Amino acid sequence: MTNDTTRSIPGRVRTASRPLALVALVLLAGTVPALATGQSTPAISIETDSVAAGETMAVPVVLTSAPDGLAGYQLELSVDDRAVARFENASYPDRFGLTTDPVVSSDGGTVTLEAADLDGQIEPGASGVTLATVTLAGVGVGETQVTVASNQVDADGGGAVEPATEAATVTVTDETTDTVAASSTEASSSAAGSATESASAAGDATGDATAVGDQSTTGADGSISMALVLAAVAGAVVLAARTAR
Repeated sequence: MTNDTTRSIPGRVRTASRPLALVALVLLAGTVPALATGQSTPAISIETDSVAAGETMAVPVVLTSAPDGLAGYQLELSVDDRAVARFENASYPDRFGLTTDPVVSSDGGTVTLEAADLDGQIEPGASGVTLATVTLAGVGVGETQVTVASNQVDADGGGAVEPATEAATVTVTDETTDTVAASSTEASSSAAGSATESASAAGDATGDATAVGDQSTTGADGSISMALVLAAVAGAVVLAARTAR
């Protein structure tokens, strides 16, 4: 009976191990979505700034994160109000091995970008990936938005990526106003500098006048002392003459 009991132990261990394995699989299945949720969601960021009417500015188009790397993309950016700003051109970083020339619409309202990462330069887990740099020109004073009208982004291996997109605001200022403001600031700085120099010059003049006054007083004192000496000598001579008589 002892032998039968001993032989039954391995069988019991194998039987008990099956529920444990199922529990482990269930726990693992619940952990994978949690890990996926913890990863940052890729987004396309358009980093705009203000520009004066008649001037241009370079605007980076950035993929905030690439959890599975980046194989390539196709984007179309648009400007809502062409009377405020318009696209002029675009360029790609050198890391992309295959690119399509940017296509700017005739009215400057849209620009189409397309590039591929053939050499695997953008690896899984990369962040802050500059996809392109577009050139925006200020047309008229005001504000407008730049949006990603359509996009296709592929991860390494061909998997589709659906990045979030947000519109960016472009502010176009009056070049004349900016120039006048800059001139006023420069004039104020120059006036302040001139006032400081004038005050310094006045201080130097006061110091010189004081020095001259001191010298004049010293000279007068010297003359008075010499006169007293001569008077004393003359008195001594007169007294000696009288005594001799």
